[in-house]
Amino acid sequence: MLRVTGLTSQFRGRAGVVRAIDDVTFEVPEGEAVGIVGETGSGKSVTIRSVLGLLPSYGKVVSGSAEFEGTDLIRLHRSRLREIRGARIGFVAQNPFGSLNPVLSIEKQFRNVMRAHRRISRSDLRDLALERLESVQVRGPERVLRGYAHELSGGMAQRVVIALAMLHDPSLVIADEPTTALDVTVQRQILDLIDAQVKQGRRSLLLVTHDLGVVAQYCHRVVVMKSGKVVETGLVADVFTNPSHDYTRQLLAAVPPAPWAAVPSLSGPEVHR
Repeated sequence: MLRVTGLTSQFRGRAGVVRAIDDVTFEVPEGEAVGIVGETGSGKSVTIRSVLGLLPSYGKVVSGSAEFEGTDLIRLHRSRLREIRGARIGFVAQNPFGSLNPVLSIEKQFRNVMRAHRRISRSDLRDLALERLESVQVRGPERVLRGYAHELSGGMAQRVVIALAMLHDPSLVIADEPTTALDVTVQRQILDLIDAQVKQGRRSLLLVTHDLGVVAQYCHRVVVMKSGKVVETGLVADVFTNPSHDYTRQLLAAVPPAPWAAVPSLSGPEVHR
């Protein structure tokens, strides 16, 4: 589905040129979920934005490729890349309010996303938007369509962003730390929604996160990044049980035990059922 090879990007600033990611290589097989993990500043989000052509003006991909369904996204003209991004690749960003336009109604934003790729009647679009909102468990979808982003809670706004990302039935979903801006009580709900949307459509998922527990629960494969480089990659079960790199072992050692692990009355198998 997606094959990233030797991807290298740099930023130019007052202090000169800084290499943000260096020779990043990994794959996202069809129908599988791949997690990219690493500490803050390891290059996870830069990798995603390099693939999608979303680097800021002072950023640039200097080498490498990102083949999506056989097409190298890095070498595509921006207009052609926009045709793929949003239609064949759905993107869920960290901050839902940064993804939604504050001055346009939610319905208008659905209309803009749809018409960027194909024409559809207003009534058909409204029906499709309601269907997508219902699929991500938005309560009162008609009211939400009439409203604006500032009227939504963080969790509800992220549900709307997921619905927008799924509007064109993409074959690959890329989620860049999609629960960072949300309350801890809402994070699990959003991850479950993304997981359900991916599985229902037999899609592939590339999930960026700093949480190893999230990768263990939702992903088939893992890519471990440190200082802009991939230090380890493989099946989640293999990497987590037998890590080959010291940094991966350090990450795993830093994961705190479950709070009930030391309480005998709560550690029986009935808890995990």
